[in-house]
Amino acid sequence: MPEHAGDGDRLTTLTNHQASWKIQAPAQLRAAAPVPPVVIAPIAATAADKKVLLENEGLQALSLLLLVRNVGERGKSFTCRYEPHTKIHKESLLAEIANLRRDNTRLQTLNEEVSSAASDLQERAQGLQDSHDWQKIVLDTIGRNGHDREIIKRLRCGETPQSIAGWLTQQHPIQPHMHRVPGGTHGLIEIVTAFEESLRSDDGYRLSKESDTLQTGWTSVSSSQTLLGHLFDLYFTWVHPIHMLFSETDFRESYETNDETYCSSALVNAICAMACHLMDQKDTDGEGDIETLGTGFMNQARQGVQPQNYMTLCSVQALAVMYLAELSSGKARSATGYLRASVEFLKVAELDGQSPKAREISLWGIQTLNTYQSRANPDSVPILTNGSRSSTGITYQKLYAPELPPMPEFRHVDLFSNHAVWRFYRYNGDQRKLPVRPSHAILTACHQAALFQIIHESLNLYCGLRGAATAEAVLTLYRRYRDWEEDLPFILKAVDEEAQPLPHILYLHVQYHVAVLQHLTPMLQSGLFGGSNLQELQRMVVKHAQQGIEIMEHARRLYSARYLMPLLSFCAIHIGDALIRYSPHEPPDSDVVEFCLGLLQQASGGFAICGPLQELYRRTAYECGVQLPANIETITGQLGNYGMDDILDACTRLDYKQPVDQSVRHIADNVAEEWPSTWEQVVNSPGRPSSAKKLSTGERPLRIKSLLNE
Repeated sequence: MPEHAGDGDRLTTLTNHQASWKIQAPAQLRAAAPVPPVVIAPIAATAADKKVLLENEGLQALSLLLLVRNVGERGKSFTCRYEPHTKIHKESLLAEIANLRRDNTRLQTLNEEVSSAASDLQERAQGLQDSHDWQKIVLDTIGRNGHDREIIKRLRCGETPQSIAGWLTQQHPIQPHMHRVPGGTHGLIEIVTAFEESLRSDDGYRLSKESDTLQTGWTSVSSSQTLLGHLFDLYFTWVHPIHMLFSETDFRESYETNDETYCSSALVNAICAMACHLMDQKDTDGEGDIETLGTGFMNQARQGVQPQNYMTLCSVQALAVMYLAELSSGKARSATGYLRASVEFLKVAELDGQSPKAREISLWGIQTLNTYQSRANPDSVPILTNGSRSSTGITYQKLYAPELPPMPEFRHVDLFSNHAVWRFYRYNGDQRKLPVRPSHAILTACHQAALFQIIHESLNLYCGLRGAATAEAVLTLYRRYRDWEEDLPFILKAVDEEAQPLPHILYLHVQYHVAVLQHLTPMLQSGLFGGSNLQELQRMVVKHAQQGIEIMEHARRLYSARYLMPLLSFCAIHIGDALIRYSPHEPPDSDVVEFCLGLLQQASGGFAICGPLQELYRRTAYECGVQLPANIETITGQLGNYGMDDILDACTRLDYKQPVDQSVRHIADNVAEEWPSTWEQVVNSPGRPSSAKKLSTGERPLRIKSLLNE
């Protein structure tokens, strides 16, 4: 069909028989000579008319063309308008509706975002207003109510105005009408700065001549709250559950509120010094290297313990923590003095507002630590109040602490209401992403105190304080050890790796096995036993050593040995010593030595004391003829060249082994003859059949054959 007409008039081709064409003259022409619109009606495309339709299509178009040309010759123009079918209108409308709906959805989303932003702005505005109100309270209190120094101290420690205002409202009511209201943070800074300039006293606020900055708070070694928080988390994860020397809850509350009832500068710095041994360099928050930080914290801890506060319980606790920090640095000889002072001042320490619960935790914690270290450093000879001497500890150092009065452990402590939690905390940020578990730290500390009461009595027996070490006396204590294990609550009994026991629970069992094998070793080495009795004694010692090293292996696999406390390192080499001497084939002695040296190597990353202990244990392996692999240094690291002073700084003596000669002379001559009958009366007594079964067989499946291969 034609697409255009002559004389430049454009026509649109008729391509749809269901559409209609209308040709209409302009308004001027209609007014002069009305001409009705020419309409070409739609042609039905039925089957019958299809042929006619096709024949007439050309005629219709030709007629239309002639009509338009005729009108054009008259000098007038006409409009040709095409009207689409209804179906096309419908499709167009549906597409437009879909576009509108999409636009509406976008608008709704934008509206929600705007509303959320408006809400956030409103909250921020309210927060700023609240902050301003809190600052008004703080500023109006300065210079009026005697809290100036405390307010400045809290500001320097990083407390918010809201926290300080909350504390102030507890001290006295805040008047509704303030006599002056400085404006905003700028006014607060001006007042604080002016107030600092007036401080020249010696009550803990000192202006440094070099930096002209106020040194306040618990420590001036670092002002980084991130670093201090990280050190606290390390300490309360790895140290506190094993050496519970004070109440964590009370300490944290006093620290956060700048209260000195349960906290002191010496205690804070001692905790940080100890925690530096657990920290990696990347977590120092740019405050310098770890060794420098540790030295700085330790120096401030020393400065914080002054003669006027020797008798405070916080100073007693700080001295005990300082002992751990100094021992970790491989300075046992100087460390021992801190613990000696701690136990001596503990006898006369003033509560200073601390609760009986807090005092009891410190009493048992320090006594346990004293017993612990006495075994680790067996040379000090204490004088008791009655003039006698005592000996105890993990490696048999003489005790210098007076005996505790007979009393149950933790009388004032609710063992089951504590809601402390534990997480596998190692690096800064772990507190936000690692799950927590109930720590059971208080319960563990209670049963640890009970265990070390038995250890205390056991080693006093071998020092002659209870007369000769008879068969009855030795086996009675042995029975008490076994009863202690049986009486553990269920939550503290599970040590299998599948149960995922916490590290301090595992190490509680390690301490138990070391205590039992050391209780029996003097009998084994006395030379008084022979035959089946000697074999049974040796079997019992080996059994506890095997179970101890199995648990140590569990702990290393679950938590690594990087955070192994120094006194537990002594436990490791005592267990290894017993195995290579009395059971060189199960497990193989070379595997045992390799394991123990590797354990100490991993722990030496933070504890310098482990290096000399490695050297001492290597010497023992050489003396026992243990064949070590040629590549032992790839597992244990390059062993240093440790001299006499290094060994003395680790053990306060030149060996880690218990001085058996001091114990043997207190053993009764007839102990071997009385042993079998006494065993039946004391150990296999009908009162505790379950205990008798355990003690008579002593069998337990061991899983240490592939100790180093897993």
